[in-house]
This record gives sequence, C-alpha cells and structure tokens, in this order.
Amino acid sequence: MESIKTVAVIGAGALGLLFMDSITKISDINSFFLADEERFFKLNNKVFNINGDMVQFPVKCMTEISDSVDLVLICVKNYHLDGIQPLLTKICGKNTIIISVLNGITSELFLEEHLPESHIIYSAVLGMDAVTLGNSLQFTKKGKFLIGSKNNEITEAVTMVKEFFEIIHYDYIISNDIHKEIWYKWMINIGVNQLSAITGATYGSFQKNRDLQILMEDTMKETIKVAALENVLLTSNDISSWYKVLNTLGPNGKTSMLQDIEAKRKTEVESFSGDLIKYAQKHGVDVPINKMLYQLIKIKESLFMYDSTKGDISLNSDNL
Repeated sequence: MESIKTVAVIGAGALGLLFMDSITKISDINSFFLADEERFFKLNNKVFNINGDMVQFPVKCMTEISDSVDLVLICVKNYHLDGIQPLLTKICGKNTIIISVLNGITSELFLEEHLPESHIIYSAVLGMDAVTLGNSLQFTKKGKFLIGSKNNEITEAVTMVKEFFEIIHYDYIISNDIHKEIWYKWMINIGVNQLSAITGATYGSFQKNRDLQILMEDTMKETIKVAALENVLLTSNDISSWYKVLNTLGPNGKTSMLQDIEAKRKTEVESFSGDLIKYAQKHGVDVPINKMLYQLIKIKESLFMYDSTKGDISLNSDNL
C-alpha cells in the first residue's frame, strides 16, 4: 500500500463538507464527492457557504468511475448505508481504506460483511459543532478523529490514515481501545442528540441547564449499564470527561438530530435508543428513559413525515 492519493467522499452533510474543505486544499490529492446519477445533478456545480466563504467541490458520478480509490469517507446517515452499497462496490478494491463516520455502533460491521477485501478503519468523531442550513455550513470546531483497527493494532492502513490526517491538518488520535471510543460516542449521541431533538436545546443549554444535564446523565447511565453487559468498560468518569468536550463547543451549535428535526428529516433514532433497546432486551435489562425518548422521537417524526395522501414516509435526503 502506498500513500493516499485518491479520496472519494460520500455524503455532503456537515462532516462531508468539512472533509472536502480540508482535502481540496491539498493539490496533490485527487478528492471528490461521489454520488449516484440522481444525486450527482443535485451536487454538481453547487456552491456552499462555509463560514462565509463561497466554495465549490469536485463531484463525480458513479458511472464515471472505473478504478478503485485509495480512501473512501462515508458521511451519510446510518439509514442510508444500504442505499450506498452500489457506490461502495464500484469504488472499493482490496487496497481501499474505508472510514465510516456514521453514528451508532454497527456501520463497521456492515462494511466488513459487504466489503471483506477492503481495509475498514474503526472511527468516531468528537467535538464537532457544525450547523448546516441549506447550502450553508457554520462551525467553530471541526472535531477530532478517534481511529483504530478492529484489533487495536497499528496496521499499515491505520498508519496511512494517520499520515493523511496530518497532511490535511485534521486532528486525530490513534486509540488503544477504539471499540470503547465508539461506544463512548454512542453514549453521547444517546444522551445529547436525543434530548436535543425533544427539547430543542443547543450546546449552550447543555452547558448551563442543570436539569437538562441530570436527564442527559441518567440517559447515558443506561448506555453504560448495557455496555458492561457487552464487555465494554464505560463508567461515570466517561460522563465527566464529556463535559470537558461539551464546554468547548459553540453555545449556538446544534446536534445533528436537532437539525434533522428542525428540517423535518428522518432521524437516526433507530441507531441510538432503537439499537440500545435491542441490546438491553438481549440481556434482559430495562432502559426506561431510552424507551420513552424512542417513542417521543418516533412521534415527532410521524407528525411531520407522514404524508397521508401517499400513505408513506417522505424523506429529505440532504445528507446523501
């Protein structure tokens, strides 16, 4: 394996835009958004406002691709993973490195099953406070990548990704227990994203409102209880360490789930409390707060997403 020279980004949401904004500044890396034919026409020649700068990014249609790429960054929502499988099959070969920044704890398992010859990097992103509105992206923190291999070994692929992040000036840490880091990020998503979706709370509210913090902590503790049964060592100290990250975020920043609710998009609740409830049922334990949050968010989704004239769920796929 050589250094990373070709990069395909799938998904033009907040993280996808942050990646492309960093990567396209490096002239000797060939980077582009990859899309199917329908999405290509929506993205091609689109102008984005990133912290006040008007920028365009290269976009390629899957029909243009004949060779595999060195690195694929998957930046879509969890429920789109099945839908992008044809894109992944088209561009991933035996030397392709794949990084998924999908929320939840299952995307790497999906990728290993469907792309067994490629190199899957386990990852989580912490500390990003980006807000998207239409073509506009505003942020104060890009976030930091936590990366590792399935067996927590420093593989050649991990080393290549390390060098890549250094070249594009994106903060990263090579974790010695990436599975715990992914569960830690999942705990935060479960405790913060879901409550923000119900209450409308920004990061500033989580920084200052003690009642909101108590409910956040209790929601996270249910995740810790389930994690222990899956041999993942999360503790109350991990909740305390989250506050150190939380307090660095822009107070007007919003979680991705709150942004989905405000834009009347489908949320990732199935990958948050939905999956936690399944794990809890597997072990015969109860997670009552997450059961309640799951029901409330599903109700909110149904109120703005159910099209009675068509009898189905209408999806806004801005993050594809």
